[in-house]
Amino acid sequence: MDKGVVLTFANWLLAFLPIFVLLMTILLFKWGAPKSGAISWFVAVIIGIFAFGADTRLLALANSKGLSLSLYVLLIIWGAVFLYNMVEKIGAVKVIGDTMTKITEDRLLQCLLMAWCFASFMQGIAGFGVPVAVVAPIMVVMGFSPAVAAATCLVGHSWSISFGSMGSSYYTIQLVTKIPGEIIGPWMAVLFTVPIFATGFAVAHIYGGLSAVKRGAPAIIVTSVVMAFMCWLMNRIGAAQLATLIPALCGCGTIAAMARTGFYRSDLTVEELAHQNAPKSMGFHLAFAPYYILILLSILSQIKDIAKIFAPYTWGLDYPAIQTAFGFVVKAEKMYSRINVLTHPAPLLLAAAILGYLVFKSAGKWKPGAAIDALKSTFTQCVPTSIGIITMVMMALIMNDTGMTNLLAQGMAKATGILFPIFSPFIGVLGAFLTGSNTNSNVMFGALQVETAKVLGISTVIMAAVQSVGGSVGCSIAPSKVLIGTATVGLDGRESEVMYRTIPYCAVIALLVGINAWLFAYVFFRSLP
Repeated sequence: MDKGVVLTFANWLLAFLPIFVLLMTILLFKWGAPKSGAISWFVAVIIGIFAFGADTRLLALANSKGLSLSLYVLLIIWGAVFLYNMVEKIGAVKVIGDTMTKITEDRLLQCLLMAWCFASFMQGIAGFGVPVAVVAPIMVVMGFSPAVAAATCLVGHSWSISFGSMGSSYYTIQLVTKIPGEIIGPWMAVLFTVPIFATGFAVAHIYGGLSAVKRGAPAIIVTSVVMAFMCWLMNRIGAAQLATLIPALCGCGTIAAMARTGFYRSDLTVEELAHQNAPKSMGFHLAFAPYYILILLSILSQIKDIAKIFAPYTWGLDYPAIQTAFGFVVKAEKMYSRINVLTHPAPLLLAAAILGYLVFKSAGKWKPGAAIDALKSTFTQCVPTSIGIITMVMMALIMNDTGMTNLLAQGMAKATGILFPIFSPFIGVLGAFLTGSNTNSNVMFGALQVETAKVLGISTVIMAAVQSVGGSVGCSIAPSKVLIGTATVGLDGRESEVMYRTIPYCAVIALLVGINAWLFAYVFFRSLP
């Protein structure tokens, strides 16, 4: 084990201080992520120098790693949000949403379809608040109460976030933990089985209590099995960036099939049926064309012969080994946070946007200026998020490379012992609550979870996967996401109404994930590295 600073309560508190500052500035002072991230980064630098033996070279290298890691993630975020905005500007998103509402006339199934499956599909292609911002208002127009619409969307799509946004959180967890995607991905998918089932039942319960849970059980169980299997399958075949998009689409199809089984009925009025059957500006398949293209390109990128052609077109930085004044060793890195022109999602997103433009243009559905408007919207949405991610990533890398994260792990392992896996997902929830992002949560706490697992002698793969699962579930109570939900359904200033509904479900789901993680770590898969 690396030497580093000796574990004492005082040293542990110093190591925790950057996280504490981040927590306090967000919760107490109500600062935004960019400002909170910047001050937390500064605190990490000061503590790293004066308490953990870092010099300027080590800090420069850690910050450079943070920028490299940020670039990998931000390229995905900007590409996904731009593609969504482009499609939204020409009215295609509304067509997709309206088509979803015509799948079933049963109100409970409509709620499950929109808040659980379609919102998750939107997470697969854009994320970062887009599912709530798009789906919740549609549900209000469909006749659902604003609080129910916002709460069901927040909870319902929370299973889908780790593999959503073309896998930005998934790529982050493997980058910060050094666990290859082909190893951690399938285990993440397996651990997401519990949240998939739980979020389905939670949506039904928010909508109509126990009676809705009972009536919705057949559809929820069948759809959960389908989505859980497809999530695992996408990871097994090396297409993790599709492990939300494809399962969610299959979920929509399964709900449509269940609507025709005789278990469910129509609850819609004549006026609501007339609204659903109103003529659309374009057909569903045309509206969905960019995402058909994206799916096809993602599948093609997994073909080995094609991947070999593009393998040389890879960018990454090499970092030397270094150590602190107290002997904490940072290993050398080769091609850190590597970006390949074919396997990185950003080029695929850009290609889908360009080809989608050509399809809309040839069909006469393109609106002049849509691309510029989409770019402006993307800039407005992504700049604050990008600044927050960059500062928090650099803070996390400084904590990791100075030994702070290692010391925190030792303390947590000593305090919780064998029960740590049960508490593990709540760490992910905390990160998502503070930052509004599963990606940020993974950056902040991914290395911490792995280091704690090493100290306890349990599987680092399982604990790293649980971190991302917890961060995904935690997004349902993140204030930034709740604000998006309340703003889009007309509940400004009434955020407590929505959080009151979402917090209990988040806590229960995280606890179920923790119990499942404990069984995996200590009973079923003790030999897993």
